[in-house]
Amino acid sequence: MEEFYIEPTKSSPEVEFKPEENELIIKGESYPENSFAFYQPIFDLIETAVSKPDEFKFIVEVNYLNTSSTKSFMNILDILEKAYKNGNNLVVIWYYDEDNEHSYELASDFKEYLELPFDIVAK
Repeated sequence: MEEFYIEPTKSSPEVEFKPEENELIIKGESYPENSFAFYQPIFDLIETAVSKPDEFKFIVEVNYLNTSSTKSFMNILDILEKAYKNGNNLVVIWYYDEDNEHSYELASDFKEYLELPFDIVAK
């Protein structure tokens, strides 16, 4: 796979895929006008990345998600959950700012829904 990068904007996060580490990082705030269109290439990338037997890391440093972005993240996590249940080695690490209770609560809500390894880490 090739590197993948989306520059952050005022309303969309920075997205970086590092193929050498099989690692996807999403940082920033997410409230693009059409989150499903924004995240579709990311869904496709994850589907391809988890088809390999290598460990896949999903690293999140998001301070804010609007409702449609939350649904898009749920879709990402559903893809990862399915791959995990099929035996893939997956890790989710969600970094949150200790001063941002909303980010911690959001990560906790996602974690409750999932069975895959999901660490919530203060930064």
